[in-house]
Amino acid sequence: MNAAVQGGAGGEGWTWRRWHWGVLLAAVALRLAYALTLNTEQIFFGWDGREFHAYAQSLLAGRGDDYPRFFNFIRAPGYSLFLMPFVALDTGTLRHVQFAQVLLGGWQVWLLGLIAARWAGQRAGNWALVLGAFNPFLIYYCALLMTECLFITLLWAGLAALQRLLPGHDARDPWRWICWSGVALGLGCLTRPGLQLLLPAAALWIGWLAWRQGGARAALARMAGFTAVVSALLLPWQAANVRAHGQFTLAPWHGQAVHFQTHTLEYLATYEARTKDDYYRAFGKACRDISTEPQAVPREQWLARARAFRRDHPAEWWRLQRHKLVHFWTPWLNPLIFPRHQVWASALSQTPLFLIALAEIARRLRRPDPFLALLLAVLAAGLLVGGMLFLTAVRYRIPFVDVAFLVLTACWLGRWNWRRSEQR
Repeated sequence: MNAAVQGGAGGEGWTWRRWHWGVLLAAVALRLAYALTLNTEQIFFGWDGREFHAYAQSLLAGRGDDYPRFFNFIRAPGYSLFLMPFVALDTGTLRHVQFAQVLLGGWQVWLLGLIAARWAGQRAGNWALVLGAFNPFLIYYCALLMTECLFITLLWAGLAALQRLLPGHDARDPWRWICWSGVALGLGCLTRPGLQLLLPAAALWIGWLAWRQGGARAALARMAGFTAVVSALLLPWQAANVRAHGQFTLAPWHGQAVHFQTHTLEYLATYEARTKDDYYRAFGKACRDISTEPQAVPREQWLARARAFRRDHPAEWWRLQRHKLVHFWTPWLNPLIFPRHQVWASALSQTPLFLIALAEIARRLRRPDPFLALLLAVLAAGLLVGGMLFLTAVRYRIPFVDVAFLVLTACWLGRWNWRRSEQR
């Protein structure tokens, strides 16, 4: 099977070849094999997975967001909506969820190859397919009851749809791709509300392309259309939360909770801990402060406490910001709390991606590149969400930064004709 995918704007397209099936099957097999090594407790991954699962059961029972919680906030509904059919089938197992996420993981691999090929041609698509298939983080998250697998799929499906609006990408029906991008990114916001930071940039990008091709009226129409599609998905949930909780948000109290949690002396202590016990002692205190336990800090005090930390401890606040930025841009996992084999796997897989991707960004900045502008907006949104405003963790960086760097690395590698080099 050799199915051609049209490219443009620098990419001659992607032809699906027989060996691609082998890579895709290997990607699915690796994800499935790893998923089957985990037991139920490991799949739940602590309170996060348990709360998503409980939220899905509550939605099925018609109780809305009235589910058992450890943390004193309401989670965004997207991932629990995804879990609903699986919970309806059987609440006693999580294997069917894992299997569905493994298939999503396989689609992610194909999607990243498609994006890279449309941007930079056949060899870039080939590299993205291979890099995505064997990236340890993309394998890891398919096995867990966490938002990452679904969120990565939705975010990059939305970006793939936006890419079709570029000149030379067969955008004969731009409204179809505007609608699909709005659906994917809107569902992504329901899964991870922090993605809302990208929406204005995406709307402006759509308007900018339309203005270059058809003038101001087309730009305004397409921006309004994208905004309408996203709003149709988000506004019903936000309006319901105004009625139920008095907050125009997708996850009541969640933003305030994480902002407070990450602006405390306890959170600073997690970065400066010398032992794993010190780390978890400090992090446990930071988590209990936003929990439903009696000794927790009341929700009404969260933002005031965060402001007080910045006002009363300026030196510590600046030190914390420095730690967060360093941690965000460190490719490997924290060796203090992760097993050595995971630290080495992350270092060997992610460090080359970071270095090569930064070189590719520098190279592409020399000439106008609309898709690079969109990717830079994705990187900026990831930095704001996972490196500055909220909890700084690898899991919040990966969907935005690491996956974008994977695509950029594939584009850089795709510039080289390795067969010709060998012949020389």
